[in-house]
Amino acid sequence: MGYALLLSFALGLGILLLLMGLYEFRTVVTEARLSLVRQPRSTLNEMQRQLMQAGFSSPDAPQRLTQAKLLLPFVLAFAAFLAMQLPLFAGLNPLLRMLMIFIAAMLGYLLPVMYVDRRRAAYRQRIARGLPDALDLMLICIEAGQSVDMAVRRTALELQSVHPDLADGLRVVTEELAAGVERHTAFSQLAEDTGNEDLRALASVIAQSVNMGTPIAHTFRIFAADLRDKRIRKVEEKVNMLPTKMTLGTMMFTVPPLLILLLAPAVYRLMNAF
Repeated sequence: MGYALLLSFALGLGILLLLMGLYEFRTVVTEARLSLVRQPRSTLNEMQRQLMQAGFSSPDAPQRLTQAKLLLPFVLAFAAFLAMQLPLFAGLNPLLRMLMIFIAAMLGYLLPVMYVDRRRAAYRQRIARGLPDALDLMLICIEAGQSVDMAVRRTALELQSVHPDLADGLRVVTEELAAGVERHTAFSQLAEDTGNEDLRALASVIAQSVNMGTPIAHTFRIFAADLRDKRIRKVEEKVNMLPTKMTLGTMMFTVPPLLILLLAPAVYRLMNAF
């Protein structure tokens, strides 16, 4: 009876996941057909942009992600079902077995998304870490007499070995500038692709500098100094939070043992007295 119930539950779960996967797969395939021919970056949908940030720039990356979200739940659910047949789990309640199989299937559905999100977070950190160096290098090139387009090109070449992700983005900006795209539009698109708010602010600053006639070198210098101050404030904020975290850790790991050492003899004597 228990095995029949488990098989029925696994079959129902499989059908449910299959329907969910087929619906999502149909949506992704419809969107991916438009990307068989290389699209401009401004026409990428949100899933393609997120996968590009995670390092998956292939046109069929959304399909691969959907396939992983569709197949991995079945694999983990089947592995959990086989694990339930081991003698170690022989005495488990059938309902508890169903719950473990369901948890394994849901974990298989969420693991690809969690993996992509983790890679996206690491990508954004690398972009944020390399942006001040890029601004300083562009400022040096501009003060040396180069134009903004040449400064961006030189910065992309120099940062390729140190910050390759940001260098690739600047290289694309260079190609767009050479094709006649406005600087504000090119940097705004780079901010959209990387998900970095500082680059979006830089695009606005460049647009204001062009409209008002402010020297671009002066604008870059102020923005780079402001960005470094912002990073320093974030570091100081994390440092100021350390005493509070250490205090909580100290209270959790030292006060209870201390109370046990102090109260245990008295409790023991009271128990023996009565």
